[in-house]
Amino acid sequence: MRKILPLLFVLTCGPITAQHYTRDAGIRLGDGFSATYRQYLDDENALEGILFFGRHGITVTALKEYFQPAFGHVSEYLFFQFGFGAHVGYRYIDKYKVFNRTYRLEKYTFTPLIGVDGLAGLEYRFREFPVTIGTDIRPYFEYSTTQIFSIYLQSVGISIKYKF
Repeated sequence: MRKILPLLFVLTCGPITAQHYTRDAGIRLGDGFSATYRQYLDDENALEGILFFGRHGITVTALKEYFQPAFGHVSEYLFFQFGFGAHVGYRYIDKYKVFNRTYRLEKYTFTPLIGVDGLAGLEYRFREFPVTIGTDIRPYFEYSTTQIFSIYLQSVGISIKYKF
């Protein structure tokens, strides 16, 4: 009887499948510190929220992201990611640039801001671990009450995220 029970257990169990992750959360390091949360809509689309601390302020960003296999399916775990979104936040600034000319303010000034963001990157999703690593560039255009309009093209970072 003791030999039959394990055999019956194995025969009655359904097939074992890998866990399907629908979201991840992590950090991004670059020109500041960011905390991120991403919800996958399907295998090729996701929505991501980012809380950024840096450049003397805080911004909250929402992105719509798309994923495609990278480099002609070199690896089934390597993806190009690209997308777009928007952000709101604030900064404290004491100077700003317009057409390569720097203007200095008498003191740090609070300035709310709103902007439009882009995203292009490369992401690797580990098969053995619930972790993704990636690198990306997030250029943005923003409007603020002090600087009026600015373009920031050098927001490059690396990220690590836990899938759940």
